[in-house]
Amino acid sequence: MKKIIFIIALFLSAISFYGQNRIAQKIEVLNSQKTQFIKFTPLIATTAPVDNTIQKTVNNSLLATVNKSVIENIANNHYENIELDIPYSEGTITVQLYRVDILAEGFHTDTDKQNDVPFNKGAYYRGIIKGDATTVTSFNFFKDEMNGIISSSSINNLVIGKLHKTGNLTDYIIYSDADLNISNTFKCNAPEPKAAQFSGQKREAQSPAGTLSDRCVTMYFEIDNDIYLENESDEEFTINWMTSVFNSVQTLFDNDGITIALKSLYIWTEQDPYEGESSFEYLNQFNQIRPVFDGDVGQLVGIDPGGLGGVAATIDGLCSNSNYSYSDVNSLNFQEVPLFSWAVQVITHEFGHLLGSPHTHGCYWNGNNTAIDGCGTSAGFVEGNCEQSIIPTELEGGTIMSYCHLVPEVGINFANGFGMQPAQRILDNVNSSTCLSTDCINTCINTIATYTITEVTETTATITWIDESEGPWEVAYADINGEFTNWQPVDENTFTATTLDPNTYYKFSVRPVCPESTAPANDQLVFATTTDYCLGITFTDTGDIDGNYSNRETLTRTFIPTEDTNIIVTFTEFDLEADFDFLSVYDGATANAPLLGTFSGTTIPGPFESTAQDGSLTFVFTSDSFLTRTGWSADVTCAGIASVSDNTFSDFSYYPNPTTDVVNITSAENITDVWVYNVAGQLLLHNKANSNNTSTNIAPFAQGVYFFKIANGTKEANFRIIKQ
Repeated sequence: MKKIIFIIALFLSAISFYGQNRIAQKIEVLNSQKTQFIKFTPLIATTAPVDNTIQKTVNNSLLATVNKSVIENIANNHYENIELDIPYSEGTITVQLYRVDILAEGFHTDTDKQNDVPFNKGAYYRGIIKGDATTVTSFNFFKDEMNGIISSSSINNLVIGKLHKTGNLTDYIIYSDADLNISNTFKCNAPEPKAAQFSGQKREAQSPAGTLSDRCVTMYFEIDNDIYLENESDEEFTINWMTSVFNSVQTLFDNDGITIALKSLYIWTEQDPYEGESSFEYLNQFNQIRPVFDGDVGQLVGIDPGGLGGVAATIDGLCSNSNYSYSDVNSLNFQEVPLFSWAVQVITHEFGHLLGSPHTHGCYWNGNNTAIDGCGTSAGFVEGNCEQSIIPTELEGGTIMSYCHLVPEVGINFANGFGMQPAQRILDNVNSSTCLSTDCINTCINTIATYTITEVTETTATITWIDESEGPWEVAYADINGEFTNWQPVDENTFTATTLDPNTYYKFSVRPVCPESTAPANDQLVFATTTDYCLGITFTDTGDIDGNYSNRETLTRTFIPTEDTNIIVTFTEFDLEADFDFLSVYDGATANAPLLGTFSGTTIPGPFESTAQDGSLTFVFTSDSFLTRTGWSADVTCAGIASVSDNTFSDFSYYPNPTTDVVNITSAENITDVWVYNVAGQLLLHNKANSNNTSTNIAPFAQGVYFFKIANGTKEANFRIIKQ
C-alpha cells in the first residue's frame, strides 16, 4: 500500500509561525538515539461503501475495522514507543508516538453514587506524522477501544474513532473535520479583558527549552449525565472518553511547553442539577453547586440544548476564586459520526482563557493593542476598537484561541497550537502563579467549602469554617477596598478580627498553609460591622455611593434597632444586573424570617418596615460572575425616633440645608450636645453646647451627606444635612 505524502515545504515558513513543536523535538531525540518504535496496524480499511447517513455528515471518510488483539496488546503492555499505520484516503499515514502519563498524583474519579471509582488506566500516546515536524498527534488505547487525532496543514484534524452504534466495538471511521457537512458554531462568552491589561506586551517566540513552564496546572472535570448516557451509561466508557479528550488537550498545551495534568473527575450517573438557556447560567450553577473541587482549575462539561458554546469565569483565573469554566461539547456524535475534535477544541479554548489568554481577534496583542487574526471580527464578534487583522489561509488554519472555525474553509488546525503570543502569555501566567506546584504532585488545593461569619459587633467579627483538611490555615481581613496583607496563621478553624470601625464593610479570606506553594484564597467573605442604626444611616452596596458592587458577592446585612422600635429602610437608588444579581429582604434577624421580596433590575423597591418582634430587617445580596451595576442607596431609620415623644425634642429647626459651612440649630428646649456622622456611621465631630441656639461648622468636610444628632441629656433628635 503506498504512503500518502503530505506536501508542506512551500508553507513551512507560515506554519512555523505557530507553536513550538516540542513534541516533534522529542521524537527527533528518540530517533537520534535509535529508539525502537514497535510497529502496529490497529485498523484495517473496509471495502464496504459508506452509507448515506455518514455521507450526509462527512465527505471523504474511510471506514475501518479494529484489530482487537492489537489494541488490547497496546492497552495491556503500555509500550514506551510505538509506530502506527493508519489507513486514510488511498494510502496510509504513519505516526510515531511516545507514551505519556496524563494523570496528576492522586488522580481519582467520583460519581454521584460512589467515591474513588475503580479505573482501568489506558495507554496514552502523543507524537507526529513520521518525518513531519510540523504535525502533532495523540492516540489512546483501552481494553475495548481506541481513538486518536492527527493534525497537519494538509489534512487539518484527522479524527479516528468508533462509530456511534450501541454495543459497537469493531467498526471505526477516519475523517478530516474539515470535511464535515455540519457547522461547528462554537462561540465563547468569556469576558473581554481591558486592553490596558496587556498594553505594551509583545512576546516573541523562544526556544522550546526556554518556554517550558516551571509550574503545573492540575485540572478537574465534572461530566454531566448526558455525556454519561452517550457513553452507553457506562462509567468505564465515560472515563475512557474524558481521559482521551484530556490527552488531546494536554498534547496541545504540551506542544507549547505548558504543563497540565488531570487531577480528578466527577460523573453524574443520574440526572444532574444543571439547566438553563445560556452558558452563563450553567457556569454560575457550576460555581454554586461545586465551589470547591480537586484541581487548580475546573470545568463543567456537558451536552446541552441550543449549542451554548463555552465560557470561562475570567481571563487568567489561576490562584483565584474565578478558576472555573463551562463547555457545551454540543454532541459527542452526529448520527453515527464521532465529533471528537470538537470537544477537544472547546475544552482547550476555555482552559486557555483560565490560564491567561484572550481571543486572538481581540485588540490585546502585538504590543500596540491590535489583533493577531481577523477571524472572529469577520464573523461579527468584535472585541475592542482596532482594525480587523488578516485571516489565515485554508492551508494555514487558525490557532486554538481564534474563531477561525467560523470562517469557511479556514478552520482551526491543532498543529498550530496556541500561537506564539498566546502561548507566551499563558506561560507567563503559569510561571508567576505561586499557588501551583512545580511537579504535579505537591499540589495545594483550597478545600474550604463552608464558612460562617458570626458575633459581629461595632468593632469585632468572628469567622468559622469547615474544611476537609485539619489545618493549619492562614486568615486575613481588610476593609472592602483594601488588600490582604495581614495573613495570620491559625490552628483552629475560627478567627476573630478586632479593632474594626463601626458600620464599615470588611472582607475575610482563608487559605490552607502549604509547604511548597501559596494556596489560593477562598471567596472573599464580605460583612459589615454594626452601629446605632437609629441614628439614621445610609445603607449602600459595597461600592458605596459612587462605585459598583463586585462580581461573585454574597452579603448578608441585618439591621436591629438599639431602641424599642422598628427598623425602616427606604431606598432612594437601585440598579442591579437584571435577572442575575438579586437583593432579598426578610422581616427579621435572619434569612429564615418571612421573605418580603427579592429584587433585581432598576425598579426601586420598598419602603420596608419591620414587623418582627425585635424590629429587625435582614438583606441578602448575591451577584454573579459577570457585569456589575451601581447597586443601591437607602436610608435606614427607626420608627418614631424622629417624631414627637417624651424623649424627642418637641420643637426644633435647622438651616440652611444644603449648606457650604455652618449649620444653625434652634430649639424650644436647651441643647447640650451636637454629634455629626458620615454616611458610614462614623463619628466625625462632637460639640458641647448649653443653649437653645447653636451653630456647627462643617466647612472642612467633603461634599456629601452628613447626619446630625442633638441631645440634652433626656431628649434627642436626628436630621440629615447636605454639604455642598
